[in-house]
Amino acid sequence: MKNLTKIKQNIRSEVRGKVMRVRIGAVAKLLAENIEENISDEIGELMGKLTTELSDEETQSETSGYAFDQIRKALIDEIKKHLK
Repeated sequence: MKNLTKIKQNIRSEVRGKVMRVRIGAVAKLLAENIEENISDEIGELMGKLTTELSDEETQSETSGYAFDQIRKALIDEIKKHLK
């Protein structure tokens, strides 16, 4: 049986190697794209649940953008908590 330290060293070396880094990068990109799409969809749903009137047509764009940013930040903060 191989030395456990040597096996762990080989695993670290392989994971840090170019081939595996490319594979990990591709998977990370795919996950990030899916997460961004899902986050945008969920923010839209949450914005629809706001009870605050976003104001008149003149300021609606600004208040909508502000609401979007606030919900996005809160949602991402919560996602980070669950990823740890």
